[in-house]
Amino acid sequence: MNLYDKRGRLLIVFTLLLGGISAVLSAFISIILQKVIDSAARNDMDSFSKLILATLIYLAILGTMGFLEAYCGKLMIKNVTKALRDKVFLGVMKRSPREFSSQNTADYLSALINDVKLVEENHLIPLLLCTQMGVLFLTTLGILLYLSPLVTAVLFLFLMLMFMLPALLGKKIQKKQDAYSEKLAEFTAKSKDFFNGFEVIRGYSMRPYILKKFTRINRDTADRKMAADTLLAVNECFSDILSAVSVLVIVFVSSYLMMKGRITAGTLLALIQLSGTFVTPVVMLMQNIPKITGIRPVLKHLEAYSHTQEDVPDEEEPSCGPALLKAGITCTDVTFGYVPEQNVLQDISLTIAPGTKCALLGESGGGKTTLIKLLTGYYDDFAGDIRYDGIPIGKLSQDKLNRMAAVIHQNIFLFDTDIYNNICLGETFSKEQLDDAVKASGISRFLPGLEKGLHTAVGENGQNLSGGQRQRIAVARALIRSTPLLIMDEGTSAIDRQTAHEIEEDLLRQENLTVLTITHHMDETLMDCYDRIYYLKDGRISCTQMGV
Repeated sequence: MNLYDKRGRLLIVFTLLLGGISAVLSAFISIILQKVIDSAARNDMDSFSKLILATLIYLAILGTMGFLEAYCGKLMIKNVTKALRDKVFLGVMKRSPREFSSQNTADYLSALINDVKLVEENHLIPLLLCTQMGVLFLTTLGILLYLSPLVTAVLFLFLMLMFMLPALLGKKIQKKQDAYSEKLAEFTAKSKDFFNGFEVIRGYSMRPYILKKFTRINRDTADRKMAADTLLAVNECFSDILSAVSVLVIVFVSSYLMMKGRITAGTLLALIQLSGTFVTPVVMLMQNIPKITGIRPVLKHLEAYSHTQEDVPDEEEPSCGPALLKAGITCTDVTFGYVPEQNVLQDISLTIAPGTKCALLGESGGGKTTLIKLLTGYYDDFAGDIRYDGIPIGKLSQDKLNRMAAVIHQNIFLFDTDIYNNICLGETFSKEQLDDAVKASGISRFLPGLEKGLHTAVGENGQNLSGGQRQRIAVARALIRSTPLLIMDEGTSAIDRQTAHEIEEDLLRQENLTVLTITHHMDETLMDCYDRIYYLKDGRISCTQMGV
């Protein structure tokens, strides 16, 4: 998966360059130590004084480069994780309804939160560290060869041993990381399900049962993480042991060389310091390379979310002018099934003329909601023909369909903001348009009782409002956009009969509005207000009745 755009690649190159410079400067502290000790041993005060000034300048440069490298690294991580979340979110939102519903929404949340965090911790941060440590290793190697080829040869022997372990554990760590990511997604899904079912859990005394289930999935998730961390711990443990042994060996070898008069005391101190500088990068590389390779399955998951099968371009901006329904909507011999050879709808034919009020009656499971999904472009793999003003529905963009038809579902979703934003949904309307929609939808009836009026917070999914109030907000959403077709998909079944009657009656009075009411139980007092009533049974329209 490509994590970096053009600008991001420039930033990471600059960050890695700064990290490399910081690493080189860090390695050269050994040379300063050598010069200081040798000057002191020779009692060379002039050279010693110059070294103090050089050291101060060196520390200032080292601190500046270190800060710039750390700042750019944080900026790079912020930009990459932000862009990654944007890609995943956009990819999910561009999915077709069928593709979107094929996975639990908790999987999407887990990808946005958990998987992106894993990429940050196990790819971005290790990548910066590995680059910096690689430069530090090469710089240290050059200085070691300059000071003592023999000591360098001894260190290389331990280096070969230290690099064998990651090669043996790399694939196992990758499998463990992938298993942990999958279990983490399952944990998120289960937790979300339990929180959503709070009322049922409380009402049916399910708490002990749910606690057992949560404890089990929580334990399994922790165990998966522990399994991955255990392998990493083994890798780190052996790295630390070999690191300590190599430093001790270098101390003895360098001390022996000094006693033989082959190196100075300053060189001895420099070699001891360099042995740690030499081994530390190797240890860091051993610990972080398996993390980078182990994150590949997670990156594949994120790439799958970022790119849909269709990967369609962004939809066109909504038109400023209202859509019009001139010739109406026609369905001709429409047949559809969610699975092969199991049709939910069979040879459906109907006509909805502009400005008419139609009702579609039928028992639950008869295919009413499925027909609405076809009319609003959810699915395109149906047999037969659906046309808006004579244009096949397949040739209409989703934006055009959204401006032609609005659906009010049984369960209204409201964003956790105020009433105004839940009506306008990010668009700008004139005060006259807003006032008309508020009045026509019936919101004006309860608005005076709210202290902040249209700017009253609705709470999570409208929990601060009654069912009827939420329903009226949904109606206002459609009316303010002058949507020519309004579909009520069991839109009033979840509220009291009086409020449902008022909402339905208000809509039927809209002269230029085409209304299609989907219900399994019709308000008999309003039947005469409908121009045509369709009856749907077992996926077929059995008969039609003209309103009286």
